Amino acid sequence: MRGRYAGVILTGIMLVASLSVANTFVLGGNGQRNMAEAPLLERAEWTVMVYLDGDNNLESFGLSDMAEMEVVGSVDGVNVVALVDTYTAIPGTHWYAMDGPNESHIELVDGVYQSHCDCDLIAGGCPDELNMGDPATLTYFVETAMAGAPADHYLLDLWDHGGGWYGLCTDDTGDEDGVRDSLSLDETANGIDAALPEGVKLDIIAYDACFMGCIEAAYENRNVADYMVAAITTVPGAGWDYTMFLNYVHLLDDKDPGLVCEAAVDAYIDSYEIYCAGAGIGGFPYVSCSKMVLSDVERLVGVGADVGVDKLSDEMLRLVQDYYYRGAIESAESQTPQIQFKGEIFPFADLGNLLKLLGEKIPEISDLTEGTFDLLETAVPYCKSITTDLGSEACINTYGLSIYFTQSVEKYREYYDDRGVDFASDTNWNEFLDLFCMD
Repeated sequence: MRGRYAGVILTGIMLVASLSVANTFVLGGNGQRNMAEAPLLERAEWTVMVYLDGDNNLESFGLSDMAEMEVVGSVDGVNVVALVDTYTAIPGTHWYAMDGPNESHIELVDGVYQSHCDCDLIAGGCPDELNMGDPATLTYFVETAMAGAPADHYLLDLWDHGGGWYGLCTDDTGDEDGVRDSLSLDETANGIDAALPEGVKLDIIAYDACFMGCIEAAYENRNVADYMVAAITTVPGAGWDYTMFLNYVHLLDDKDPGLVCEAAVDAYIDSYEIYCAGAGIGGFPYVSCSKMVLSDVERLVGVGADVGVDKLSDEMLRLVQDYYYRGAIESAESQTPQIQFKGEIFPFADLGNLLKLLGEKIPEISDLTEGTFDLLETAVPYCKSITTDLGSEACINTYGLSIYFTQSVEKYREYYDDRGVDFASDTNWNEFLDLFCMD
């Protein structure tokens, strides 16, 4: 989503049933992907891979973020490569390797954008117009970026609109028939998995997109990455400050993946501190960002365990059928901060606050909620946020991970059950919500 929210809102309902049908295309001759015979960039400690889907109303922000990356470029053991798709600025989809510092690949000359891409060097040729909402494009991107910019560690940055479990990366040009397309959570994870060697995970998957700091997305990524960085809230259109982020990474004496995650969180929050204090950014009353340890997120969900969200789902499904307990659940839901934007269709609740309220209102499950809260604090060890007004704590109160939760029939989406979201299929949370909203 991302100030960044309109794309997924506009497509969310239209593409419910079909989001997203994989578009079949061939990159390169004889059905093979074109790759450079030798890597374009020397092996580095880190490669930051930016999947920049600006083929929508975020195009101008994408070009700005490219310029921010180029200020620092690929230096001091950190490579930066991007696959960039714009809407009207630059025909086709192109690869860029940030050399730098201060190298410019895209220039505005007499009102026309001039692109100096690295497609030949990275991918053996320009891939033409790609559908960034197709998981096959994501697979191609990860494979080609890792081959062209090898490293000891990899950070994959998914840049665009986001909507939590609804999906992300809206491509307005869309599939071969011109139908707007997006990536669902399972398409994203499967697309990444198809690109990785067996037994290998990304070090970090990061989202420069709204609402992706949800348990549904984190659990979906458990098999493709070790860490995740995301916001539970909306992300302003400007997104990450890539100059600040890359500089923060370079300042680290130890570029351990966990510390790189924290540098990403710090850079994001620091870049908005001046704007969100006092008057704030119009329409965006707060920003937040979290570091998540995905193996611990899996333990937090705890499929089949005696503590965790899976066990809580079972208990909630049992309790919601009792009128007395239903009232307590409704009270907890109404008091839990909703991570949403102007009352629209994304009812995400802060998981930590929800656990605390449920334990207070239903003492029978307090041991379970306390144990689950302990798992949450381990799964999300680093979270920062900024409120709109200096000194105020009223705008945001978060423990850094959200969950789909509503008691409104109007906001509940039955297709939560059939969007291919592992969290919904592996737990009874969807069955609980179905009863809670429909009773």
